[in-house]
Amino acid sequence: MVPQQPLHPRDWSWSFWPAVPLYPYGKRRTLRREIVKDTIWTFDQLQGILYTVVPIRMTIVKLSTGGLFVYAPVAPTPECVRLVKELVTLHGDVKYIILPTSSGLEHKVFVGPFARCFPQSQVFVAPNQWSFPLNLPLSWLGFPK
Repeated sequence: MVPQQPLHPRDWSWSFWPAVPLYPYGKRRTLRREIVKDTIWTFDQLQGILYTVVPIRMTIVKLSTGGLFVYAPVAPTPECVRLVKELVTLHGDVKYIILPTSSGLEHKVFVGPFARCFPQSQVFVAPNQWSFPLNLPLSWLGFPK
């Protein structure tokens, strides 16, 4: 079991929220759940618009060769990064970060900032990436080169 740190509202902050101006705006709590003991974890954050609020989920899998695989990153708030680093301490570095969708802005906007928190990781994206309303290069969206 990973020890829990005291909660601080500043740890929920996401200063780049105007990139995706969805509720809860600049404050995103992260809920980590262990799905398969010492193997699979989910990280949920809420987001929404008007009266519809739904969770957005990132999944982390412990690799059999050591290290961690991150699927569909969420906002790398201080709380989220701390929760991931607790797993890194126990299971090894983040080796791979995957963006599984070609159009899902709700994950795409977080990949670059998340990857910068774990610079030793490799980033893979689904082919045929595009963005709306302007089709911007991935580097303009904060993706590492």
